[in-house]
Amino acid sequence: MTGTVGVALVGAGPWGVTLGRAAAQLPNVDLRWVCELDSRRLAGAAGIAPGARLTGALDQALEDPAVDAVLVAVDSPRHHAVGRRVLQANRHALIEKPMAMTVSHAAELNTLAAARNRVLSVGHLLLHHPAVLRARQLVEAGELGQTLWLESTRLAAGAARSPGGAWWTLAPHDVSLALYFFDAVPERVTAVGHTEPGRSEETVVWATLHFADGRLAHLHVGRHAPAKRRAFTIAGTKRSLVVDELRADRPLVLSAARGQMDAVDEAIEVAPADALRAECAHFISAVARQDLSWSNREHALDVVKVLEAGAASIRRGGTPVVVVRA
Repeated sequence: MTGTVGVALVGAGPWGVTLGRAAAQLPNVDLRWVCELDSRRLAGAAGIAPGARLTGALDQALEDPAVDAVLVAVDSPRHHAVGRRVLQANRHALIEKPMAMTVSHAAELNTLAAARNRVLSVGHLLLHHPAVLRARQLVEAGELGQTLWLESTRLAAGAARSPGGAWWTLAPHDVSLALYFFDAVPERVTAVGHTEPGRSEETVVWATLHFADGRLAHLHVGRHAPAKRRAFTIAGTKRSLVVDELRADRPLVLSAARGQMDAVDEAIEVAPADALRAECAHFISAVARQDLSWSNREHALDVVKVLEAGAASIRRGGTPVVVVRA
């Protein structure tokens, strides 16, 4: 396949519209369909791209032979069902994170994509963030020495934009980062959460990922916080770095070398880039080239394994839960 890639968007909530617009702005994308069950959301998506047709029926979009790929931006519990229909229709898929809500469902999508030779990517947006990519370069260059631990904080202020507890809606970002920087999957997870009165799902979670070599990743996610925060620290034997997603002026800071008491921290220059546009371009390029190696589905499956273990630990009051390997 070369040239223009025909795309359908499934899910026209706030993030779905944002995702659809980002994809439609790419020069080689023809956003042909917007699919949404909610009539008000569907009407609000009119004009998201010139010529995009609106429908409440996914099958209508999948019957269009010019649709090569589908962007799945429905609520997380529906990722598996919609993603499966898309892959069974032999279309490539970009599914928002998390890939699915259980390891078995995520593994099924992974296997189906491999069997159908379809690109299956998952929207782990931070893997395309310029500060994260620059931080990865510094780690790989040995600037930090041996990495020791990672600590992240992701707090959302105000009302939730999507249903679900803090663990499944916010933690996928930071689990993905931990796996990305440590190049490993933890052996076990310990996690505790708190559910506020009158709510059915946890609004705050503290979790620790325990890796086989002794490294730790400590994650703090929460909703209804007094202020938004999105930052993480990686500490090494030589230096540490901090990535702050909300600091456009100073997103990446490298600490002074250990033992240099008079030295100052170093702000690392990061080239400006739109992470969402980069994510969409990455996926569309893979589809256009039929390049299955550009899929991140194995990484996304590992993220779900950690999330499932963490959810089990929360239910058990912080008891360690082993991360499945199969």
